[in-house]
Amino acid sequence: MSRRRRLVPGTLFGRALLTLIVTFGLYAIITFGVIATYALVPVAQRSATDLASIMVLAARTLQQLPPHLREDYRAKLAGEYQIRLAEERPVADLHRYFFPYRSFVEEALSDRLGHPAKMITSLANGDRWFWVEIDVEGQILWTGFPRGRLETRPLQGLMVIVAIAVLLILGTAIVLAGRLASPLKRLSEAAEQVALGLSPHPLPETGPAELANLARQLNETGRQIRELLANRTLLLTGISHDLRTPLTRLRLAVAMLPEDRPPSLAARMERDIEEMNALITHAIEFGKSLGAGRREEVDLNAIVEDVTAGRPRVLWRRGSPCPCRVDTLAMRRILGNLVENALTYSSGLVEVRLDRGPPSPRVSVLDRGPGIPLAEREAIRSSYYRLELSRSRRAGGSGLGLAVAYQLALANQMELRLGLRPGGGTIASIRVLGGGVTDGSSGTTVDG
Repeated sequence: MSRRRRLVPGTLFGRALLTLIVTFGLYAIITFGVIATYALVPVAQRSATDLASIMVLAARTLQQLPPHLREDYRAKLAGEYQIRLAEERPVADLHRYFFPYRSFVEEALSDRLGHPAKMITSLANGDRWFWVEIDVEGQILWTGFPRGRLETRPLQGLMVIVAIAVLLILGTAIVLAGRLASPLKRLSEAAEQVALGLSPHPLPETGPAELANLARQLNETGRQIRELLANRTLLLTGISHDLRTPLTRLRLAVAMLPEDRPPSLAARMERDIEEMNALITHAIEFGKSLGAGRREEVDLNAIVEDVTAGRPRVLWRRGSPCPCRVDTLAMRRILGNLVENALTYSSGLVEVRLDRGPPSPRVSVLDRGPGIPLAEREAIRSSYYRLELSRSRRAGGSGLGLAVAYQLALANQMELRLGLRPGGGTIASIRVLGGGVTDGSSGTTVDG
């Protein structure tokens, strides 16, 4: 399976390019094979048959001519037909020379002579010659022809054809794959930005009808999501304003209670009012946490130090500088929520660590609390969900701490990962992702 993954590209562009190259490549190979089988090979065989006939006829004719006419005949063969006749065996060249036409000539000579014919090669004045032994009435004659007689260069021609085919296949495949993958890549990046709570630039609604319609729908979806988030924030702001006015009246009413009132009653009422005010504040923070802030170059040590300063039971050791581009406010709120959550659900020390990478910086909060049950690991990302079911403010928070942290991480290109700590407890880590759009892995990931 791993070998198959190495052979098959992971991107749509790579897979489309590989498919087109394989398809066009197979088509080119099959086309060349068909042309060679039905055109080139028959022509070569016919030419070899004619050449073999001339070579055999020339050798036999030479033996029948009077001695004083033989030199003129040799000169005429060499000048008009580029064929030479020799009584002595040429000095053979032992180096192998790839020449497919040679096998056709040997086969044709074998048919003419009635026995297997084996050709040898030699070099003369820079020209390569092909020779065959012919027995004419008991006398051996060596008949040969030069390589230039055919005036063909199959290897050079094949290399030119292959080079042109490769260039055409690669060029066509790259253009086609690019036209297919480029719009989809833009759509994918825009969808990731929408998922992160960002507002991507409107996509061009051009190209094939299917892609243009998809871009149009994605633009509309992005617009609706932005309006939905804005309306939600506006709604929470309005509710907070409407609720805090009666809360102020309640505080005033409690302050105006008769002096002989039971002290515990007034204290309980004031505590309830404060809890209601805190819930409203957390809800507003949650509603505003979907937006992405401005990233700037900061030292993560300074952010961690600000969040942990003055907190009891928090163990933090400052290390070497760790510069990173991050939204300072978002990182501070995420880390503050995680530390507060760890202090709430554990009674021992809470340790904060900073890992400088690679591949990217990571801030971890470790506690020795009860940990996260397996059945609850997906639900903890939901707003107002608490592992402590009594809903008491003394035993837990409002259920928005992790939800706010998750939304902030999602919107600001961070990864919030929750898992079990060896020996008991929870590890909550924040990893800062790259400056661009993430690969979709941002958000909360729960480890076992």
